[in-house]
Amino acid sequence: MSNTYSKSSLSDLIFNFRKNILKSIKREGFEHDLTFSQVELLGFIGPTGKETMKSIADHLGITPPSATEIVKEMEKKGLIKRIDDKKDRRIVFIVLSTSSKKLSVSLCKQKELMFKKMLSKLNKKDYENFERIIRILITN
Repeated sequence: MSNTYSKSSLSDLIFNFRKNILKSIKREGFEHDLTFSQVELLGFIGPTGKETMKSIADHLGITPPSATEIVKEMEKKGLIKRIDDKKDRRIVFIVLSTSSKKLSVSLCKQKELMFKKMLSKLNKKDYENFERIIRILITN
């Protein structure tokens, strides 16, 4: 392991890896001015179509008030909407706007392409080991 990374924790390395994917996407011409957290939020809501503020905060690893600020900014940009639960008015769902649904799909494709490009730097054995390790880590 190089000296650059030996002083960093694994969580820092993973965070920086994800950040590099976002930087790469922006370099490749993704024209939307979104923060790292906003990109993560679009990707998180996209597959399910709606999420609660608590699930968003948990996913991003932040406090609910911090998640609320991110959601407010995204509402101003017209990317997401709040919808009350019809059965329980205390629950508010965060959903993608019509325009951001397409943006979310495009963003996922861009992230996948950039991820593949980054992984192409690995030889076959390293790639197989990386995949094996990731599978171990995500297994419950």
